[in-house]
Amino acid sequence: MKKNLIIGGCTNYGINELKPWVLSINEHMKNAHKVMCVGNATKETRDWLVEQGFEIVDMPQANITVHVLRFLSIYEYLRQNWEKFDYVITTDVKDVIFQQNPFPELDSRIKLSNKDLIFSSESMKYKDEPWGNQNLLETYGPYIYNKFKDNEIYNVGVLAGKANAMRDLCLNIFLAAIGRPIPICDQSTFNVMINM
Repeated sequence: MKKNLIIGGCTNYGINELKPWVLSINEHMKNAHKVMCVGNATKETRDWLVEQGFEIVDMPQANITVHVLRFLSIYEYLRQNWEKFDYVITTDVKDVIFQQNPFPELDSRIKLSNKDLIFSSESMKYKDEPWGNQNLLETYGPYIYNKFKDNEIYNVGVLAGKANAMRDLCLNIFLAAIGRPIPICDQSTFNVMINM
């Protein structure tokens, strides 16, 4: 029987930054496989993650911000392991806390929608959210910005779906984000991609 996977990525975070995310997973997702893609971290942090039941995957060394590099790491992990999992959830690890096991709800929504992926909304339009608005403009320039500024923002920091679809999505986010004029552009590239 296949398992479900919860996977995140971090660099330069310690135990205190990771503890809320990790402990909420351990409380609510006892049967999920847990993976942390790790860039720069102390031995103490790595050992603690292992003690908490996480498989550690080293991020590649690259001059790319962790916001973007995590998607390459997640893709590479899924490329090698996707057949082991039914569903995959990846989230930001510093500002997400689970209050219940999300996998039953994910299963229900995937089956009802007959879709492979589920995204979470920021519940506002780009033009109404200052950071996202500026990020979209700086990532693409005025032409593309004007085409997408009235769109609802979807959060790249909370993604879920079938394992093979998540594998492909993570690679596409990475490929869309590299070579852009600003380093942190994972959310804007993801949003343009899913609105096409």
